[in-house]
Amino acid sequence: MVQPDRSCQVVVNSEQKFLLPSSPNNGSNGDGVICGSRERPWLLEAPVGQRINISLLDFSGSRVQRTRTAETASSSGCLRQLGFIEDKSANRNINICSDAAAHTQPTLYVSQSNEVAVVLHAAQQTTGNFLVSVKGSSDH
Repeated sequence: MVQPDRSCQVVVNSEQKFLLPSSPNNGSNGDGVICGSRERPWLLEAPVGQRINISLLDFSGSRVQRTRTAETASSSGCLRQLGFIEDKSANRNINICSDAAAHTQPTLYVSQSNEVAVVLHAAQQTTGNFLVSVKGSSDH
């Protein structure tokens, strides 16, 4: 698990690391700032020339109906939005979604550059039964 520091910055390399959804118990870095929040997202940085692979590990175990209706899916098509990835170099936000059908998504997103920000919704809103895996990879 990544331990929060004052900057909420995570150096991403070839070693797999995991981000937890924030909660007052596990996400505070001592000064009351919760890493992974909108105010202080996780800032992921890989060495220059590398991209960042981001995957979702969902342990919720709940079985959500696959039928998508206006009530169960937001306009983005998410059954349960856990947060989002902000890739400024690609000028886009990517939703982190759980449909509870597959417990792991091999790769949720590969960054366009070596820096992205990740916002995870508070554990109370999402039941907190998930991790986000991050790992660096070369462009080749």
